[in-house]
Amino acid sequence: MKRNNLTTAVVAGIAGVAGIASVSNAVNLNSDGVGQVLVYPYYTVNNGLNTLVSVVNTTDETKAVKVRFLEGKNSRECLDFNIYMSEYDVWTAGLVPATATAAFSGPYAGDDTVKLVTFDNTCTVPGDIRTSGYEFLPWGFDPQGDGNVNSGYDRGGQDLARCTEGHFEVIEMGVLTNSGDRSSARHNASGVASCTTILSNWSPTGKWTANSATDISPPTGGLFGSASLIDVARGVDVAYNADAIQSFATQTQLHSSSGNVFPSLSSGDSITSNIFDNGAVVTDSWNSNTVQAVSALYMHDRVYGEYVLTDGIGANTEWVVTFPTKYAYVDSFKLDFGVVPFEPFTTSFQGGSGAAAGTACEEYGISLWDREEQSPQGDVDPLLPSPPPPGIIETVPIFCWEANVLEFHNEELVDDTLASSILGSNLNTHVVTQATTAPSYFDTGWVALSFGQSTDDNFRGVTYGGLPVTGFAVQRYINASDPSGAKNYAGLFKHRYARNIVSS
Repeated sequence: MKRNNLTTAVVAGIAGVAGIASVSNAVNLNSDGVGQVLVYPYYTVNNGLNTLVSVVNTTDETKAVKVRFLEGKNSRECLDFNIYMSEYDVWTAGLVPATATAAFSGPYAGDDTVKLVTFDNTCTVPGDIRTSGYEFLPWGFDPQGDGNVNSGYDRGGQDLARCTEGHFEVIEMGVLTNSGDRSSARHNASGVASCTTILSNWSPTGKWTANSATDISPPTGGLFGSASLIDVARGVDVAYNADAIQSFATQTQLHSSSGNVFPSLSSGDSITSNIFDNGAVVTDSWNSNTVQAVSALYMHDRVYGEYVLTDGIGANTEWVVTFPTKYAYVDSFKLDFGVVPFEPFTTSFQGGSGAAAGTACEEYGISLWDREEQSPQGDVDPLLPSPPPPGIIETVPIFCWEANVLEFHNEELVDDTLASSILGSNLNTHVVTQATTAPSYFDTGWVALSFGQSTDDNFRGVTYGGLPVTGFAVQRYINASDPSGAKNYAGLFKHRYARNIVSS
């Protein structure tokens, strides 16, 4: 889909005069792990797991920060709130399984859900988050609580269990410039922040209620973070560092109330992206929405990693495959592009009223090798997410959600109605590593996923192959010599990638 409406020369001229495409302000994925925006590819409270979260402010500035948890099917919001981090502050919290109460979720009371708990003294808005925690809520995917698609329900299911797994974002909204505000957020000698002025600013007559831009300057970066998936009963804890995006917003402060889903990854003010491709910096300016510049950072046509399934050590492997910007391209309720689907994605999440409703499936390819360079037989059973959407028949592997779990098996028969064995994911698909000569299997090896989608929605008309993707692999081993089953070992490995960027 060509949108090369402006020639490179014209764009260069505009950039020189107006500064709209300054390379120094181009959004980029910081390999050093520090930035304005943090993207955490996965959280879960399924299968006995809790997710522990940390955010660190490395600067001497006081920052307003949005924290947003997004369910795994369509990245609808499950919980948004603000934190106000004083200089050199750290904010931590945990996600634990909970049963929804009527006070929080009305008709969804009794559903399985998530509760965020924290013992941290950093200022939060609402203030009760840091004193009593907060349940995840259904109103992001069912705004009126009536299951009506005309009022925002996305047909992804009216069940708060949607929120038990997904991914989350931390977005710096700006820097506090008023000394009273900074003092309110600063921790005293006992490690406690008063937060009185911060909360007062959001009262009905408060200055931020009247104008959220008051005494706020644009974000500057300096955040990093991590998450741990911990299973206390099995003695397993695996952790990862958040992806860090820099130069997301350089001219505009993004400060909003805790009840506002703004800002999102679509809210940056840079239309230009900088990425590394085979040692060279590639700079492109994008046409239709600033989220395209963010997606460009994650565009890959190959995902690489390893798996281990050896029975002797009770090994299992699962891959998290997350498309962190997919919602902007497939969800008609968001209207980021005005039309869905939008390239590089090919299927709307609305999916009409038939069999595909509540999914947005994208095809991919998969190739496997064992550790001795051998490939399995050609048939890879493309099992659909559990339970499979009625009426969908696919002959190729597909990912239908925003956060997907690919579970590897070395057995011929797979029960696709079960949650995955490590992460307990219900957004899981399966692949069986069957060797050329059945009934033998490749129990160790490596995998390449491939995406044939593409976009050229940039001023130069350059084609970026693939999809915007991030994630990791989790491997778990169970010590069979321990009758209690308590001796478990696990590791987490970030995916490796390849890019395909072709000039027209």
